[in-house]
Amino acid sequence: MRATLTDAMLLRYAGRFVWLELNFDAPANQAFIAGHGVTYTPSFFILDPTDEHALATQLGAMNLRELLAFLDRGESGFLANGKTPADAALAEGDALLGRGDARDAAEKYGEALRLGGRSWPERDHTLGSFTWSLMLNRQSQRCAETAAAEAPAMGRGQAFGRVVLAGLACIDQAEPSRWADAARSALEPLAAEAIALPATVRDHRFQLYQQLMSAAKTRGDSNTVTKWGELWLRELDTTHPANDDERSALDVARVDAASTMGDPERVLPALIVSERAMATNYNASLRLAQMEIDAKKYDEAIAACNRGLAHVSGPIGRTWLLQTKADALIHKNNFSAAYNVLEDALRAAKAIGVKQARDRNVEKVMKGH
Repeated sequence: MRATLTDAMLLRYAGRFVWLELNFDAPANQAFIAGHGVTYTPSFFILDPTDEHALATQLGAMNLRELLAFLDRGESGFLANGKTPADAALAEGDALLGRGDARDAAEKYGEALRLGGRSWPERDHTLGSFTWSLMLNRQSQRCAETAAAEAPAMGRGQAFGRVVLAGLACIDQAEPSRWADAARSALEPLAAEAIALPATVRDHRFQLYQQLMSAAKTRGDSNTVTKWGELWLRELDTTHPANDDERSALDVARVDAASTMGDPERVLPALIVSERAMATNYNASLRLAQMEIDAKKYDEAIAACNRGLAHVSGPIGRTWLLQTKADALIHKNNFSAAYNVLEDALRAAKAIGVKQARDRNVEKVMKGH
């Protein structure tokens, strides 16, 4: 996504926007993160400079075309140019989502869709925002059934993959049921279609690979797991990262693919290369340690965690590294050392600024304690 932000097409926006990037885990940013209800990264906001309310909100990665439309939508909201009732409802939804109110945002997005009708130019984009708001608010059935009903008729642009992904993710949130089975049957072929579309943002394509592999694994279909895993790893191996952020994102995907396939050895060489290339990036050490544990290389995993802990600054990263180190120690039957590391992990988790992330990580550490 950062490479998209350097595209020459954005030069025409120079002087019209002030660009600000915030680290989700940095303690100094927690007031902003909490005030805007950020629970998903990446999240993008265009803020009104008078009171910092969100004029436009976008969760998840964007391609260049969608980013340009996002900027134009935010600027139109600031200038109050030519708003239809549907456009106004969309803007209200973005403002609500920008405050972390996913429930009311979803209702506003639904209102915008009703007002705009089938021919409204913002319909596909709004379907993406609608389903993602439902996903965040855990309205799983409504989200999945909306995606299954609407996605087949959507244009095959970037929003198509976003809606299909939201629907599948919402099925994962729910207990097994008839509606979930029906929605999955409708959405899985569309996910395969979205993976093959150039318009699908790479982050979403990777998550769609993961959804298809996880569903096949749940069904005990190892051949399909391997098919999608091989396609995913082939794409990862042939992608040359433009910067460290992109390299880190590729490594996250490698871990996800290899974990689902049950083949950690497959990705260890690439993860070792990445850690050497990003010696001060704790994420590189964390991903390597996770796969070394799966490969039963526990001493190597502990060493990788220690390297990562030397460079981590925020409490979320520290919590993850300490949990991973404790996991390796437990596998070595060194329970007293693991207990002490988990105590440190619990202290780090309690220092996380965002309540939802704090509660989730504290619960996870307590389970391993």
